[in-house]
Amino acid sequence: MHTDYTVRESSRAKHVRFRISPSDGLIVVVPVGFDQRRIPGLIDNKRRWIERALKQVEEHQAARGPSDERPEAINLRAIGRTWRLEWVAGICSKVTADEIGPDILRITGTIEAPAMWRPTLRRWLIGQGREYLIPWAARLAAELGVTFGHVSIRCQKTRWGSYSTKTCAVSLNVQLLFLPERLARFVLVHELCHIRYPNHSLAFWDLVRSHEPDTDRLRAELRAAWKYVPGWLAYGP
Repeated sequence: MHTDYTVRESSRAKHVRFRISPSDGLIVVVPVGFDQRRIPGLIDNKRRWIERALKQVEEHQAARGPSDERPEAINLRAIGRTWRLEWVAGICSKVTADEIGPDILRITGTIEAPAMWRPTLRRWLIGQGREYLIPWAARLAAELGVTFGHVSIRCQKTRWGSYSTKTCAVSLNVQLLFLPERLARFVLVHELCHIRYPNHSLAFWDLVRSHEPDTDRLRAELRAAWKYVPGWLAYGP
């Protein structure tokens, strides 16, 4: 049985890793210089896991809703806020997002095509990420007794967050805002612990568990957490 996949070389990878992305399907992460002719055999060895994971992604896609349908609301579970959206068609080609009242977001402009309004909502979300996720990370860093250079907010497809040892910078996926608070907090703790241990050693996981005793359950729950991200954000360009 043939399985489509995307190969990504990583200078950080020491072994071959398999990831399932809602937008890209099966991703095979390999160390730089790895003999890619070996990949089909490795996929055959992991076929049962891959098929289960791909099926799970399909189920999550169905639960998220269509990718090209304008949302009626944006529910940011991590911060306990929901915005109701008002869509106002206009002749201006520029699409704007304005908060016109308590938790009411008005989208105005050429709103017929998803390619026009998706970037506007994405920019608004990144603004929310800067407002809420960055201070949250700073508070947790103080609790953990670690320091970092800065925090960047991005909209990524495959990673909830990352930490760079070169720049001492934390990168967070704005889609964390859609997760339940416990899962978003776990991701923040995970990335901040990388400041002390830039690996996934036993010492690293011991540190994570010292700040989040429920780590094992949350790790398992996080594998299916993409289901919380709406289709218009997860699958749009």
